[in-house]
Amino acid sequence: MPERVGFIALCEEPIDRDAVEEIVMHWIARFEKVEQALPGGGSGGAATIEIREASDIFWEEYPQFRIVEGDAFAWVYLSLRRRSIETTGFSTPSIPLALEVLLELPHVSEIIDERNEARLTQLEEEGVL
Repeated sequence: MPERVGFIALCEEPIDRDAVEEIVMHWIARFEKVEQALPGGGSGGAATIEIREASDIFWEEYPQFRIVEGDAFAWVYLSLRRRSIETTGFSTPSIPLALEVLLELPHVSEIIDERNEARLTQLEEEGVL
């Protein structure tokens, strides 16, 4: 089974609704399917709805998205008013989708592998994470 991987993107500014819409539209243009986890997704896991345009987004403080490309998928976790975007997925022979979904996003200043403990500790101490 592939290894789980994760990444954290730091944005230049805290994420707001406009930024979420811009990010989601970027994903819709690049990837096969964009879904959003619904709050209270039930006991069997997250229930999702497909997002085809920005007006489909269900607004909440901590929106979660699943990006699908072929057989691969990545979960993306946002928090309004924070500067970070977190992803999880699985390793692949090429660039993992959990990293691919962060590449070329507008307003991202840095992408950090979740295994980079030193950098993550530094960002936590600075109050960024």
